[in-house]
Amino acid sequence: MKLLSAACAEGRLTLEEMGGRVGAAYAAVTRADLEPLTADLPVTALSRPGTPPVALERPKTKKKWHVTVMGELKRGVARLPEHTNVVTVMGESKIDLRNSLIESQEIALHLYVMMGEQQVIVPEGVEVEVTGFVFMGEKKVNVRDVRPRPGVPRLHIRAIGMMGEIKIRTE
Repeated sequence: MKLLSAACAEGRLTLEEMGGRVGAAYAAVTRADLEPLTADLPVTALSRPGTPPVALERPKTKKKWHVTVMGELKRGVARLPEHTNVVTVMGESKIDLRNSLIESQEIALHLYVMMGEQQVIVPEGVEVEVTGFVFMGEKKVNVRDVRPRPGVPRLHIRAIGMMGEIKIRTE
């Protein structure tokens, strides 16, 4: 699990790949079932027994902003830093996190909408916490409830809106 977590934090695995491999690791019965899950990852101190873990150097992106004003934004997020803000004013934003490379075990995604619509697609198997409110609008959360697994990142979504709609779903 540590090797998979480290690979995900380094950007070698997407959030969706990480979730799939962790699920397969929990379902494994023999050591041979585990070997294919890490075969394509480089050998690090974490994968050698008896070697103390080494802090992995990786560049961290500061806060990331996605702003849409009277327009449309539809994209997958290539890198998902620790803090991401999505602002939509009189427009539409669709953010797909299924193939995102994460930069932290705790991700904060802040959604702000005014007279528009936002949609966030979260990969299955990721623990999601949603807070916030929409005044004179709607907040729909359709995320499958998952049991937290060690090594899988947590996604904290704070959704604030006025006269708009925010949809968060698992796919």
